[in-house]
Amino acid sequence: MTETRQYVDDISSSLRAAGYAVELHAIGGWPTLTGYRADFRLRWMATKLHTFVCVRSVPVVTVDELSAFATASLEYTKAAKGAMRGAQSGVAAIAVLVGETVEPAAAEYARKELVRHFAAFAWPVTVDLSTGQRSSHQGRPAIGAIYTGWMRKQIAATLPAL
Repeated sequence: MTETRQYVDDISSSLRAAGYAVELHAIGGWPTLTGYRADFRLRWMATKLHTFVCVRSVPVVTVDELSAFATASLEYTKAAKGAMRGAQSGVAAIAVLVGETVEPAAAEYARKELVRHFAAFAWPVTVDLSTGQRSSHQGRPAIGAIYTGWMRKQIAATLPAL
């Protein structure tokens, strides 16, 4: 458990270094480390993306837990900054579950699934402390593809390698 706390502390430092405002919130009833930043890019069709990184630790990451946390993280981001979604603005949640272990089905879910709503999406990520593996979406989504490079860059910048 000490290793898990240390890794989450490392994420907090990485978030700050990457320009995120860092706070603790309850998301879906769970204590969650959150990082927030807003960025505007012309190449994103002149939109502002409100990006949240939501991090929670659990003993074992399961598909059900990852799916529920990704959905709860997306709902949190929509409530926090999603009032004007679609009017040149969107919200994204990188929903990270850090576990002492990760079930293979949960890692597969993270590699294949995104949670999407109108002008909002959640990008599930698992971190397996026992193997050092990080799993997140592979491939190029059909909807929201212009943000793919940004999301991968944020995951790399904010989730330290093990």
